[in-house]
Amino acid sequence: MMLGFKERLLLSGLLLIFLFTGCESEPVQKQADYDPIPVTYVDTEERPVTDTYHGMDVDDPYRWLEDDLSEETGNWVAAQNEVTFGYLEQIPFRSEILERLETLWDYEKFSAPFKEGAHTFFFNNDGLQNQSVLYRQLEGG
Repeated sequence: MMLGFKERLLLSGLLLIFLFTGCESEPVQKQADYDPIPVTYVDTEERPVTDTYHGMDVDDPYRWLEDDLSEETGNWVAAQNEVTFGYLEQIPFRSEILERLETLWDYEKFSAPFKEGAHTFFFNNDGLQNQSVLYRQLEGG
């Protein structure tokens, strides 16, 4: 499943929050009106697969998930997404995080120019575009 800009932005912000709050030396106080959200994870089938590398056996019970085009893997990913987004949608301050991250990351960005043959190129993003746009600079420009 391809995530849009807002979903990637929100997930990135949540990851940063979790990383930085875990690094604090003093315990973080929870908001009084926020109770932890219970999560019920998807059961993932283990299938016995063992490879031998340089005489050492290595178990890989989740190898079946490596086939990203299989219907089984697609169903597993859909179930995981249901759990993940079900959790994220219940976070009471989610919209505030998204608004703050959009404010912080909404500025125009340019890459360093680079030459290919006789032409000079650069990337530009107006702020909240999903990806940067490649531009070719006109000669004498």
